[in-house]
Amino acid sequence: MAHAVSNSVRVRYLALTLAIFYLLYTLTNSYSATLYEIAPSRVHNLAITFDNAIPFIPVMIVPYSWSLLLFVASFFMVRTMLQLVLLTRRLIVATIMACLIFYCYPARFSLHRPMPDDWTQIGYQFLMVTDKPFNQLPSLHVSYALLIGLSLWNVIDANKIWLLSSYRLLLVSVCGFIIASTVLTYQHHLLDVVGGIILAGIVFQLSHLIRNTQVSQYLVLGMMGFLLIAIAGFYISTMIIMTTLAERSVIENLSIVIALYWLVSFMTLAWAHQQPNAALDNNGFQKNSRGELALSTWIKFAPMLLIYNGISLIGQRYFKARLKTKLKTKLKKNNAQVTAPILYPINHSLFIVASPRLAQANVEGYLTHWLSSSGLLASAIPIVPYQIIVVDFAVEVSSHINKLKVASQCCSNNISKASSKARAKFKFNGHCHYFYFPLLDLRSLSDVSPKDYIHLFQQLDALTLSNDIQPTAVTDKNNIAGNPTDITLINFHCVMGLSRSVGVQVLYLVYCGTLTTDSYRAWIAHYYPHARLAEGYLPASLVLAIANDKRNPIH
Repeated sequence: MAHAVSNSVRVRYLALTLAIFYLLYTLTNSYSATLYEIAPSRVHNLAITFDNAIPFIPVMIVPYSWSLLLFVASFFMVRTMLQLVLLTRRLIVATIMACLIFYCYPARFSLHRPMPDDWTQIGYQFLMVTDKPFNQLPSLHVSYALLIGLSLWNVIDANKIWLLSSYRLLLVSVCGFIIASTVLTYQHHLLDVVGGIILAGIVFQLSHLIRNTQVSQYLVLGMMGFLLIAIAGFYISTMIIMTTLAERSVIENLSIVIALYWLVSFMTLAWAHQQPNAALDNNGFQKNSRGELALSTWIKFAPMLLIYNGISLIGQRYFKARLKTKLKTKLKKNNAQVTAPILYPINHSLFIVASPRLAQANVEGYLTHWLSSSGLLASAIPIVPYQIIVVDFAVEVSSHINKLKVASQCCSNNISKASSKARAKFKFNGHCHYFYFPLLDLRSLSDVSPKDYIHLFQQLDALTLSNDIQPTAVTDKNNIAGNPTDITLINFHCVMGLSRSVGVQVLYLVYCGTLTTDSYRAWIAHYYPHARLAEGYLPASLVLAIANDKRNPIH
């Protein structure tokens, strides 16, 4: 049974959809009006012979105004979250695709509309103030009416056929009157109506082909960015008065090139989310052996990477705030409180930790806590060989592997300064290893083949099995006996949250035999209650596949 959707969620989706509409529709309408003033030949006339035979019916302003009412009401009429997401996706994509056409093929309504002298005059006066005679092809009134009608077709769950039939008849009538009003109020030509129908058909099919929210988000960001950059360049070129027409054309064309680059970059990202492929992700989002984003990656995805790096800086503070109540240790560094992600022992010599990408200011404090938690930095014994393995899932930012290398040396030096007598006993013998396993943000972990996870875990085994690793039960967490003879610390990290790093950490624990298909959910709820690891992101089928192919216990 589908859960009810709260009104606050409906309002948020409605507000987002309306904001995008008013921003882009107003922007393209103003663009076309300005273009018509300075270069009228670039604005098209779509009137055909049949348009002259269409009568002007003033009272049709009433159903024309229903469009906004139906638009708003539809967000409160859909019943499930899936219906709400589909409705929102359809309306936003229709808006942006229509505005792209408005920009690329600006058109103006060319017939004269008489001003009525009855009560309908108020509606047309309001229309003249709020809506210029541009943004013609395709008609968004037509596209919206069709898409909303299709989205609301099955919202009535009626056992009585007459009630369902009456509802659908009313829905068809309302949408039909809205479509007819676009030409009978002299707001659109017939070709605009045809374009609106075609656009609605394309968007309706596209909405079912889009795999998830991330695909639609990148599509929207790409097309919105194109429009904003291209039109901004147009206005900049018109405002510079001490230039020739050719120079203005250069400025406008340059903005279009930048806008196209933005569009292609985000369309590529959308396609990567639409067609999951681990090999292509590895090639498309390359990093070097130091965990740094390759130049080719920056060239392809600079808009997204700049956004993510900015968000990552903010996310470090957010991450610490979210975990503050759960963390067990606070470290002082530079007179500031630094909190470290939770270190989890598999046994006396293998420890794992899931974290976001660590900030430069915090990495040494984190590492000191992790190593001291493992017992490695106990001052009574010399430092024995240990290794840190970083598994990097973040395609958006560089890894902190080099920071850990520097920090590990600093930790050793700090410990060595404990006393002149103890200094001779300490010897730094730590190694850092790096694995890059790209996982696109918020993509379901099941989009990666279990064989790819197993291959990664086998590579980790190659570095850890020499330590005679023996998996222990979750309940043995506080019963780690004996002094370590060799320590391995595996750090799974993503960008700023926990979904990816904790998710794969869970799979690794299942692979090691520490967690089972029956216990992993309880383990997540206990250790990472804020991690977003719903069934859709970390499905039980993937956990089961890993459990069926887990490594054999070591004897």
